[in-house]
Amino acid sequence: MTALANRVAVVTGAGRDRSIGGGIARVLARHGADVVVNDLAVTDEGLRRVREIEELGRRAALLPADVTDPVAVDRLMAETVERMGRLDIVVANAGLCDWQTVADLTADLWNRIVGVNLHGAFATCRAAAAVMRARGEGGRIIVTSSVHAQMPFVEMGVYGGTKQAIGHLVGVMAREWARDGITVNHIGPGWVASAINDNSPDFKSPEAQRNVQRIIALGHRAGEPEEMGEAVAYLASDAASYTTGAYLRVDGGLVMGPY
Repeated sequence: MTALANRVAVVTGAGRDRSIGGGIARVLARHGADVVVNDLAVTDEGLRRVREIEELGRRAALLPADVTDPVAVDRLMAETVERMGRLDIVVANAGLCDWQTVADLTADLWNRIVGVNLHGAFATCRAAAAVMRARGEGGRIIVTSSVHAQMPFVEMGVYGGTKQAIGHLVGVMAREWARDGITVNHIGPGWVASAINDNSPDFKSPEAQRNVQRIIALGHRAGEPEEMGEAVAYLASDAASYTTGAYLRVDGGLVMGPY
């Protein structure tokens, strides 16, 4: 598939095995894009992503950067252009979650979740847009949001709050950057079979997993990282040229509930 041929993508938070970011990076490469894999540091997992992409016949690089640091994010975008020659697609995917009630939440956990999920996503989008505007050829920005943007979950209040805020920011950025030919959209994964969910109370036992997954209409199963990647690939493609400020839920029907 070559829907994204000759395009260069950056995917933040894509270095880990069994991650949504890794799935997005692989799918974008399958659709023809060259991909910069970003994570906090150079790791064996991140290098595996690079090899996977190169085995698909695409160019790839692993560029570490902390998305909570705007200066580091600016360098990430500049180095992408230097290494790859252009920047067409940026996926602000890096995210952090934990399971704490609001009453028990510590200030440190609040700052870490908000720092990555909200400040990091904002810094990534703004840095990407600055490069795209300077080039003058438009671009695609996609944020990994969550069904938590719509549904309040106990023990994930701060995480959900960051995703609700992302939804608002996506709309504002989509309006502001439309004049530059830049689209901004976000996807809403539900339960995904990724490492970030391993510590979820709903995944602590096979029985607990079944209780959650029985309300998912499509197959009563968790989604796969690559299924999230296909949604991103659509929003990054010419097929979505008239789509901006949109929220694409990719949850197998989880939000609809069991009835």
